[in-house]
Amino acid sequence: MSLTMSGDFKAVLSFSFASVALLASPGPATVALAASGASFGVRQSLKFYFGIVLGLVPPIMIVATGLFVAIRTIPFMPSILFAVSVAYILYLAVKIATAAPLQESTQGASPGFPSGFILGLTNVKAYAVFAALFGGFTLGISDQWDVAIKAAICMGVIVIFDFLWLAMGSSLRRFFTEPVLNRLVNIALAALMVAMVAWSVWES
Repeated sequence: MSLTMSGDFKAVLSFSFASVALLASPGPATVALAASGASFGVRQSLKFYFGIVLGLVPPIMIVATGLFVAIRTIPFMPSILFAVSVAYILYLAVKIATAAPLQESTQGASPGFPSGFILGLTNVKAYAVFAALFGGFTLGISDQWDVAIKAAICMGVIVIFDFLWLAMGSSLRRFFTEPVLNRLVNIALAALMVAMVAWSVWES
């Protein structure tokens, strides 16, 4: 399998740019990572980060294999998935909004791996984005390589840019060591997560 500069490579490049634009943009998971980073720091949020990353593997596989289309035909399944996703985001928003000030924070207080995994697994935006990416682009190669390369690019974007969101949130901590300001930042980030939920509900 080889990629030509005139055709296949350009298709892969276009797919990569589209993946960054769609997967790295603000969404429930990326905002939650930024909020967790701001509230608990990178180190304490790593389990949450890895949970989200690994939680997005099944959605990629479900979309890539065509199971997503079948799942959407099951009565109430899309609504159940959406409800679980919204509930988890609201839970995380409350946890972040009520996080202790920096000097009072304790190890293990951040959302853990299970919360991240479930958020990734039930992230409705991710399913829609993967469906658009896998269905809207043709790389001009065999079907097996097409799916494999698309999946690899998507995972690469997720691993890199989700961590950047986490690091960006963590970088805010040094500016808000004052407890009152720290609380305001936590509440503001939690409110942004709730706004993302409200937007998703409105769009649905």
